[in-house]
Amino acid sequence: MGLYSLGYIAYGALQAALAVWAFTLWRRDRTAGAFMLLLPIAAVWYDNLIIGLGSTIGAGPTLEALTFPRFLGHSLFTPSWIVAATMLAARFGAFRGRERIAKIGSWVLWAAMVGVGLVNEVFSFEGELVREADVLYYTNVGRLFTPPPPSLVMTLVVLLAGVYIAVRTRGRWPWMALGAVLVPAGQFVNAEGPLFFVVNFGEVLMSASLVATLWYVLRRERAEAQDRPA
Repeated sequence: MGLYSLGYIAYGALQAALAVWAFTLWRRDRTAGAFMLLLPIAAVWYDNLIIGLGSTIGAGPTLEALTFPRFLGHSLFTPSWIVAATMLAARFGAFRGRERIAKIGSWVLWAAMVGVGLVNEVFSFEGELVREADVLYYTNVGRLFTPPPPSLVMTLVVLLAGVYIAVRTRGRWPWMALGAVLVPAGQFVNAEGPLFFVVNFGEVLMSASLVATLWYVLRRERAEAQDRPA
């Protein structure tokens, strides 16, 4: 197993650690938004794992069969951060008086992006074997839209929510916005193989910024509850 393959395995381990952290926060929060925050991290963990193990598994039906869930997971779970980001922004005071409308809107947008993703990544899936450096993987050459619209829309929503949170906290919590800024550039290039190895570092940081923001929300709300008079 070469350096790039080990890099993907390492990124997968980081995403797994973030998924565990997100799960522990969800157990404390028990909201749909917190649960939706967890799902894309699990999808990216699997993505990194299969790419990292590709050269070990070898080309053939096994690797191709393990590849299809990568694209299915992205289709179903990547838009989930739309719901999560809307929830986080709302808990910082966004949509005041219109929280229910914003919540419903985020679910509608999530459903629309899942539909687009299924058409773009699943129904149009056509695997093609690629070798780059020591990485071996199947890519989807049947994709209708590149970059994928669900990823772009999700990133925009996370970025806007992150900017709102940064402004709301007067710059004390800019991390969600900064995490979202790192990903868009990678959506405009062929982010596979060694280049995908670099882009995935941005995905790790984006995942970490979202999980950390949920942690910050829970800590902030707990402190506010303690400060209220009995």
